[in-house]
Amino acid sequence: MNHKRISYVIGKSSYTKKIDIEDRENIEIMNKQLSLSIPLITGAKIENKKETKKIFVGKEIDLQSITTKNYWLEKYELSLDELMEIALHGFKRACLLNYKKYDQIIVGVGEKDIVVPDYFALKKIISVEKNK
Repeated sequence: MNHKRISYVIGKSSYTKKIDIEDRENIEIMNKQLSLSIPLITGAKIENKKETKKIFVGKEIDLQSITTKNYWLEKYELSLDELMEIALHGFKRACLLNYKKYDQIIVGVGEKDIVVPDYFALKKIISVEKNK
């Protein structure tokens, strides 16, 4: 069995301590998040010796079509300059994180990173990773 460790992302760049994905504390963290009305966790990072998977909770934005499809700019009042800055750092995708309703956080998403729409989907992916 491949030894996996998980840490959760809080906000844009703060991480919880790494714990074994099999640890009961992992389940308790997700259950606490699901019981809160305010989102705290914005993603997770699952690591083993071979790879690191990053999972973000929010809305995925395709940066390559942002100028032709400005739906995201209008609906969420996003800054084109901020999205262009993320694109200039080499990202083709971004994620509008589920964090604060009035203080939006947008991060660049790598090609292999996963974006899920909600915490139930995050919990499901963690469960799948746990059972691999």
